[in-house]
Amino acid sequence: MDILKKLRDMLTKGVETEADALYVLTEVRKVLEQQGFKKDYEYLTFHCDWAVHSKLTGPTAQKVLSCFDRANIHLRAGIKLRDLPSALRREIDRLSKLEYFERELAEFLEKHSLPDLSLKRSDGWTHFLHLYAKIVENCPLVMACNNRTATIERVTLHFESAKEPIEDEMLYRVTWEVLDKNGLRGNLFVVNSFSLEPR
Repeated sequence: MDILKKLRDMLTKGVETEADALYVLTEVRKVLEQQGFKKDYEYLTFHCDWAVHSKLTGPTAQKVLSCFDRANIHLRAGIKLRDLPSALRREIDRLSKLEYFERELAEFLEKHSLPDLSLKRSDGWTHFLHLYAKIVENCPLVMACNNRTATIERVTLHFESAKEPIEDEMLYRVTWEVLDKNGLRGNLFVVNSFSLEPR
């Protein structure tokens, strides 16, 4: 398949820019659609879609939003994020760290005998993640308007890079901002880093 050859070439060269990351996600999305695997890779499909839309309202976006909505109900009642019910706290953690995305992308690459993101750099995932966060930044996940019981309106991802590296490590923060239907805002963030001098 020609698309797989293009993907192999890009991954072998190394994903270094937002344009490279977007290209990979667009081609992955084509393969998922052509092979009928979109449902088998729910979160990978979702993240590919998010990369090419200014906002997202589809079924997986609603699933992600409903998790944040359940957390918001507890947080509005004065419960701290760390004190959420354990299953909900774990799910929020997995979503905010994009663990499902990482796992499904790795599975997809392995299934198609494609190089993984660590081929050119040992921090391949965290480097790719910073590029992805910049692509989807300010492109909100929007709660369906027919969901009358939801307490939140949208969730938006923001990206912020450290002003200076620490030795050769560039730290960055991915913040998930939740907008409540009452106009209140809350957020949680994840900090990662990648090397400026990758192996």
